[in-house]
Amino acid sequence: MKIRWLWLLLLCLVLSGCTGAASQGHLIAGAEGSREYSGVLGAYLPDYSLQEAEDTLYAQVARGNAVACFDVQALPAMAQGVGRYWYPHVSATVVLAVDRSRTDAAITGWNSLRECRVPVGIGSISVIRNMLALGAVSYGLNQEKPTKGDALELLESLYRNGGFELEDLDAPILLCLDYEAAGWNRNGGNYEIIVPGEGTISYQLGLLSDVPLTLAPGLDAALLSAGLPLVGGERPPGFPQDYGAAHMLGVEDYGWFLELAGDSSRDLRRQVFHTRLYTTADLREHILSPLLIVSAILLWQGTVSHRMSRRDVRRVVNVMSWLIVGWLLLRLFKYQLLSEGILSRMCWYGYYLFQLALPVALLYLAEILDRPEGDIPLVRPPWPPLVCYAISVLLVMTNDWHQLVFHFDLSGNWFNDYGYSIGYWMIIAASALFLLLAIGKLFIKGRKSPYWGGKVLALLFCAGLVAYIVAYIYRVPLAWESDLTVCICILSVLFFETVLHAGLIPVNIQYQRLFASAPIRLTLLDESGRTVLSSRGAPPVSRSIWQRLLADMEHPLLRDHDTQLHAVPIHGGMAVWQEDLSQLNRLRTEIQDVQARLEAANGLLREEGEVKKRLLTAETNRALFEQLDRDMERRMASLARLIESLPEIEETRGLTAYITLRLCHIKRRCNLFFLARQGQSLLGDELGMYLDELAELARYAGLQTLIRCGQRGALDIRSATICYDFAFESISWALKEGASALMGYLEPEGSRLAFRFLPGSDPKQWRFSEELMVAVAALGGQIACKDLDDAVGICLTMPWGGEACG
Repeated sequence: MKIRWLWLLLLCLVLSGCTGAASQGHLIAGAEGSREYSGVLGAYLPDYSLQEAEDTLYAQVARGNAVACFDVQALPAMAQGVGRYWYPHVSATVVLAVDRSRTDAAITGWNSLRECRVPVGIGSISVIRNMLALGAVSYGLNQEKPTKGDALELLESLYRNGGFELEDLDAPILLCLDYEAAGWNRNGGNYEIIVPGEGTISYQLGLLSDVPLTLAPGLDAALLSAGLPLVGGERPPGFPQDYGAAHMLGVEDYGWFLELAGDSSRDLRRQVFHTRLYTTADLREHILSPLLIVSAILLWQGTVSHRMSRRDVRRVVNVMSWLIVGWLLLRLFKYQLLSEGILSRMCWYGYYLFQLALPVALLYLAEILDRPEGDIPLVRPPWPPLVCYAISVLLVMTNDWHQLVFHFDLSGNWFNDYGYSIGYWMIIAASALFLLLAIGKLFIKGRKSPYWGGKVLALLFCAGLVAYIVAYIYRVPLAWESDLTVCICILSVLFFETVLHAGLIPVNIQYQRLFASAPIRLTLLDESGRTVLSSRGAPPVSRSIWQRLLADMEHPLLRDHDTQLHAVPIHGGMAVWQEDLSQLNRLRTEIQDVQARLEAANGLLREEGEVKKRLLTAETNRALFEQLDRDMERRMASLARLIESLPEIEETRGLTAYITLRLCHIKRRCNLFFLARQGQSLLGDELGMYLDELAELARYAGLQTLIRCGQRGALDIRSATICYDFAFESISWALKEGASALMGYLEPEGSRLAFRFLPGSDPKQWRFSEELMVAVAALGGQIACKDLDDAVGICLTMPWGGEACG
């Protein structure tokens, strides 16, 4: 028996395949604006019958049909392996058609539209026509590097200033194809056809087929007589003479064109008309958004099912989830239908099969929450809502016969131009009643729940859902431009989730298994101290322990040295869990042992540190005094030679004074040495005191010396040392030269420090010590002689603070 059925099925498949191969092919007008072209072709393709497009271009070509389409559709399809033969016949140039019976605006191209402030329109909202127009405008505004942003900015400025609309054939200026405007003129119109001077694009209209086509001769003449220009450039009367600004796309142009013109419908809606900002804006988003939402809802359904504590409630919630998923999948199927025929209308009616079932399912859920799981009879049977639901669905699905729910013209634009009849309001009223009853029951049964925030949030979501539906019915722009199905599904899921969080529906599944395998030895006690649930291994809680826990739940109860009990109040009793302190006590003992060893080690380290500190101090002092000895060695040697020569000189007063001067210099240099090692600075007043001391001793040696310090603030110790050495060596040279007087002045000059001396003799022969010159150069300073009017001075300059200037 099974073999016979298998052979019968195989025979049906073979016969159906043969029938499809022998059937006549169809000529499909696959692009808007190709109807006239397809009508002419019908006489030259006798083996093909003209038929409306009922599927995508790819599907029609795969079935063996010949599809009339534009080159920007055909060539990318061929690159993807769809169609092997392309026959271009008609040239279609995007132009501006200006109705001269309504406006005399000077229009020469795209940019001239900005100033005319005359409404501009496109007579279609199809995706391909939007792509053709957007590509031509982008190319005209920037031929070197066309960008979509330039075209969108132009159209947005037209929409904001003079007006720009899609599917508006009544506008005085139309953005259209040249053969369309010529056809309007043949029918009595007064349109001036303008090829934009900045540039535009000429597309090719032709046939795409998967098999070779044999066209009868005379097609070109027939196309010209029908008012269609040819790809070769020949045009019938009534077309512009100059098409020099029109660019015919080459093979290398289709890549950037498709990248530029892609998502044109979405960009026009959002960036030009500023609509669909928060909802789907084109077919791709219409398809992707429900898939994403369906995936999220299925994941949410899984989490909700695991949170439910009752199987009957879980089943109802699963049914509600699948109602939402089915609604979204039906919407997804409807948006993939190309024609707005009876199938599309049945899908629209089918929305209410799911939408009206949600309040009924929620009401049933609210009813079963009253009874324990397993009690089948309900206090009030659910048949009245079910009967009302069945009648409502029947009314909607048969609306084409009676139009008691929606009224519209079956042969017109029913998917936009429709209204609501009395039956619709009755259905919505019944559905709203079921929703209010369900919400009321849920809130009454959950009135003891402490989560008032969740209840308020659930009411807000419910109010938002009702407000959104009312706004959509009355076609408030924000709601009307959104997707009713997607928004209702999202708001319904959010409402149900807040109901769960508010505690209006019991959740927390498999808590018995949780308590049985809980590692913390958890026990639930009721208000009388009886054990309700207990995990494996949890010791029983005696009544005396329960009473002690009940008296003070804020603090843990120490059961023994290694066991501690914790308790928290819950609805209807308390939760008690046992904490094992044995490991904690063992760790505490180990920590104490480690702490004792660390304290002993720290004592040894402190003692070692003290010894190292003393050794380091002694070593530092030794190194410091060795450096001081090296710095003072030359000065001490020079001083020793002076002292040794003292007995040989008869007049010892001057030499004694000079020896005293050197001793003073050595003493102050030692002071400055220690200040430098301490990182301290020297006040200007103290430096002035050092200089006065040198001047006083110089006067004892017979040199009238006057030194003034104009620096009052703190001075870098290196700069102060150099100034002091410079003063000492200047006094020494003045004494050696036998000068009678020496005047010096130290002062800041901007960012530098200047120390000038005016000696009583010529200082050009003075030679300062190499140590001083190296120190001055290291700080970026210099010592120079300067010729004055009647004298010669010597000057030390260096950067302020002693920093290098390089």
